[in-house]
Amino acid sequence: MQIEMFRLPKFLRRRMALVKPKRFPDQEAYAAFFDARARLLAGDDMDILEYPDRETQKHIFSRAISLAKLEGRTILDVGCGLGYLKGFLDEQGITYKSYLGVDLSKAMVRGAKERFGEFFAWRDVLSDPFPENSFDVVFLISVLGYPIGEDPEAYMKKLLTTLFRFTREAFVFTHLMPGRRDEPSDFTYPPEKLLEWCRTALSPHAKALVEDPPWVTYYVAVYKDPQTMPGGIEPGLI
Repeated sequence: MQIEMFRLPKFLRRRMALVKPKRFPDQEAYAAFFDARARLLAGDDMDILEYPDRETQKHIFSRAISLAKLEGRTILDVGCGLGYLKGFLDEQGITYKSYLGVDLSKAMVRGAKERFGEFFAWRDVLSDPFPENSFDVVFLISVLGYPIGEDPEAYMKKLLTTLFRFTREAFVFTHLMPGRRDEPSDFTYPPEKLLEWCRTALSPHAKALVEDPPWVTYYVAVYKDPQTMPGGIEPGLI
């Protein structure tokens, strides 16, 4: 006998999608939040992942991947969610050497495997880090944005420092621009300030891509060497 998974009525699902804690005590609580979203909002991946729609997600992916050379590269996708970056790279016909997506949410990892195959794993990269220079390119997309821990800025910088050690060429991540939307749960950070920190603490070879309103997301790429920067200059690159 097949038992169907319980689905909340649509109006309750919409309400649930808007529930956002103002702060998480630690990253485990952050992961548990997405475990719960995966269960309660099953059937609407964009709601689970907090994208307004698929086109917005694709726009963010396209901007992020434009900041790194990917052909023939090994890729690590931290905070991979349901694995949509893997799907997007394949849709674009990018011939990367390998891809690995990792996430703290076990529900996200299960969902990613169901959608895109066995390219995903549960891993806490802070307590169980990869060796230095393990991957050519590391992505952290649509992960930063909630305050985590007693000092969210310190947590963010610890995570960014750790992830930069994993890359041989480029580390690309996104963050939220201050003042562009009214969300009490948002942890925003000025791009100029974050870029300055990256150039001081990680590598002098760093760029930020900032788009005009209404876009809330901005992009930072940090390179081990200027030779690993992709060619061409994007509008809004600083």
